[in-house]
Amino acid sequence: SLSLHLATPLLLLSADLKDCHQRTGPLLSSFCYASLATLLACVVALTLLPCKTLLSASMGGGGDGMKIAAALMAKNVGGGVNYIAVCNSLQASPNAVAAGLCVDNIFALIYFPIVSALASGKPDLATILDDDDDVQEETKDVTKGEITIQSLSTILSMSTAITFISHTLLNLFKRSTSHALPLSTLLSILVLLLAPSKMLKPLQPTAEVVGTTLLYLFFATAGAPGFSIASSMKECFLPLSFFLIVLYALHGATLYFIRFLITHFSKKKNESVALQRLLTASSAAIGGPATAVALAKSNGWNSLIVPSLLVGNLGYAVATFLGIGFHAFFR
Repeated sequence: SLSLHLATPLLLLSADLKDCHQRTGPLLSSFCYASLATLLACVVALTLLPCKTLLSASMGGGGDGMKIAAALMAKNVGGGVNYIAVCNSLQASPNAVAAGLCVDNIFALIYFPIVSALASGKPDLATILDDDDDVQEETKDVTKGEITIQSLSTILSMSTAITFISHTLLNLFKRSTSHALPLSTLLSILVLLLAPSKMLKPLQPTAEVVGTTLLYLFFATAGAPGFSIASSMKECFLPLSFFLIVLYALHGATLYFIRFLITHFSKKKNESVALQRLLTASSAAIGGPATAVALAKSNGWNSLIVPSLLVGNLGYAVATFLGIGFHAFFR
């Protein structure tokens, strides 16, 4: 639990939200399409299809099914940290949290190879636009950074302070500590927006590495129960599988439909629906910034490495609140 509470502000502090709009370019619009596709898919699954009935009746009928559905919606806009934050805030049972992760990982193992196959052989957009030198310089400038004792101690102190303040405020106003992660997210965003960029930029590489490490540590402990979640898996596998099939299928179909509409009916060329950008944005939404960067690097899309990192971190910033709001609306 401590690793998760520290990882949340660390991952957010690794983002550069102030320059996000300027430096992401058309990929920001692509990411908005991908996030909208996830949200629309979840709405359709719970309103037009019997997913809500199946999920409500699963996991003992105590409401855990809908909590996990809301957390999965958040995860497929932001990342794993948002999934856990929503589960924590909605007080889902540990077995339900672990079972939801297991089922989602199965579908992710199907999704990512499909995206990689669609991306294979596609050229870098910067090569098409003949501005590769500028892209290479920006990529090196953003991705460079050393982890030092000073940066490590500073970023851990900031994360600890944000976590402490969030818990103190909740205790002061006599609120449940289950809301600590959303409050930490909000406080981290305020720090990002108000603190001088010169102070935060040297710390961001360290924040990303340490935050990701702590998040993976939490995931490892979440899967530690092993066979103890077997009964939960049996009970929720079919309802969650149905929900995730709809989510992933409609996510891809919505992006294809958006690309078709804009390509065929827009008079102006819209760079946000270029296949490379839509695939990268979809990967950032479904898997987070790490998978989006991996997709861009593996295909030589140097112009999308930095923007994919930024939009993925933007997903971290907003997905928790979307997930909580989604559950409040559909529960």
